[in-house]
Amino acid sequence: MNKILIAIDGSECSMKAVNYAGDHFSGIDGIEITLLYVLPMPAVFWDEGHFLSDEEKRERGRFLEQWKDEQRLKIEPVFQKATEVLAGKGVKREQIVLKTASDTVDAADRILDETRSGGFKTMLLGHCRHDTASHYIRGSVTHEILHRLQGTTLIIVE
Repeated sequence: MNKILIAIDGSECSMKAVNYAGDHFSGIDGIEITLLYVLPMPAVFWDEGHFLSDEEKRERGRFLEQWKDEQRLKIEPVFQKATEVLAGKGVKREQIVLKTASDTVDAADRILDETRSGGFKTMLLGHCRHDTASHYIRGSVTHEILHRLQGTTLIIVE
């Protein structure tokens, strides 16, 4: 089975990658397309460097579950739209896998981990050009993956 990973975030750029996959991989048996939505953990969940009391752990756990529930509501329409695009272009629904990761601070790290552990042969990323200063200072997830990915074909769709 040839496994393809598409990192999506609901942006127009990531949907370009989904469209590209539909155009180029539809009608091919023996492929599996995984749509991965990564939710970097908000700073409120980061370790603050002190031991939490049992009550603090419970409170943080409740807050984390509430946050995850809210995020699922936002992600569901993104997965639905991406699945409809792929299916509309001829990719069989049983070839589409939906996956969410919310156990990370760094989206690029999580995508790279998923690529290695999942045995993906191909990765598609959408990329839009940005002219903002913060983009040049921080870089982008696509830029980070481009420089760190090994052993997997990377297709960047603009």
